[in-house]
Amino acid sequence: MQKLLKRAAVLLVLLAFVGMLLPAGGAAEADPEEVDEITIALVAPFTGLGSILGEYIQRGANLAVREINEAGGVMGAELVLRVYDTAADASTAGTVIRRAILEDGAVAVFGPNMSSAVLGVHDLAEQNQVPMLVGATSPSLRYTEHGNPYLFRLRSDDQVKVEILVEYAIEELGIENPGIIYGSTDFTIQGYRVARETYEAMGYEVAGSEQMREGDTDATGQLLSLEAAGMDGLIGLTHEPEGAVVVSQMRELEIDVPIIGFSAWGVPAFSDLAGRAAHGVYSVQSFNPNDPSEAVQSFVEAHVAQFGQRPSDPGPCYYDGVKLLAAAIEQAQSLDGEVLAQALREIEFEGVQGPMKADEHHNFTDLSYIAQYNYDEDDWEVIDIIR
Repeated sequence: MQKLLKRAAVLLVLLAFVGMLLPAGGAAEADPEEVDEITIALVAPFTGLGSILGEYIQRGANLAVREINEAGGVMGAELVLRVYDTAADASTAGTVIRRAILEDGAVAVFGPNMSSAVLGVHDLAEQNQVPMLVGATSPSLRYTEHGNPYLFRLRSDDQVKVEILVEYAIEELGIENPGIIYGSTDFTIQGYRVARETYEAMGYEVAGSEQMREGDTDATGQLLSLEAAGMDGLIGLTHEPEGAVVVSQMRELEIDVPIIGFSAWGVPAFSDLAGRAAHGVYSVQSFNPNDPSEAVQSFVEAHVAQFGQRPSDPGPCYYDGVKLLAAAIEQAQSLDGEVLAQALREIEFEGVQGPMKADEHHNFTDLSYIAQYNYDEDDWEVIDIIR
């Protein structure tokens, strides 16, 4: 009996030692054919800054999950989407991502969508070897900047879009000495950096630059300062609510110059708030539902049927992201995070955004649209599509 007890004790010690050697992480490695459900996490702002976009994001992801499950799931398992609110806060994002990975067993995390939040938490994906796929667009999130092999971007970044914006502003709108108004988050500050550098590289001088803090409801002082500096056009690099304040007050002040903004100025979240003041504003977008491609129109039709309204950026990139991950799982035949990350680096996928393949920055696409808002039609008219 004593020998048996000693052997049992040795066995327990060995089991504990083996447990210590197993890799840390959230989802345990498993064969998809042996599980009934595969959990993925959607981490997005539903309250706080950026919450205006949370519903768009969730709808895009939900639609993809529904279509995947109706088609038989992933390796025969049902795909389950768990949704978490970041409250647009990096600390909260960290808390819910840990819960998603360590408690709920998510094999991948979608979001957070705010660039500042991603910068604060993407190391959790690397530590736990779980892919993180985001729609955040700051150039700071390029793989060549952060080096995290588990972080991927689902839409074109603002290095690309702002360079396009500046070229269009100069060549088509005649804005050679712009006034630039920008916000205080990484998303907006990086956009400002790219705009200023691109203007300088093209041999033009920025007339003036002014900053708004998120939540500001008055930009009169900044606009009058830019007008006095002699701007021949305005470039908007703020979030949606501040953009609506800017264009509304420009109309009130009768400052009559062309206006062009980056992606946050090209969504219903901006134009709905700005109303008629948004008429004639140009934007460089990540998505436009008027793209005549078959993939976009099929997606728009399905979205309207499910939710009663057309999709808006950034919802489509999360739709693509969920479909892309499902394809990567099928290709990898594994739920192991390291294997999935490698599959995501290699996979070629045809999505709503067209051909998608991770580049050296871990960006899956550079798709951009130039569009102009028509208040009477309540729509963004496509001027050009740049793939």
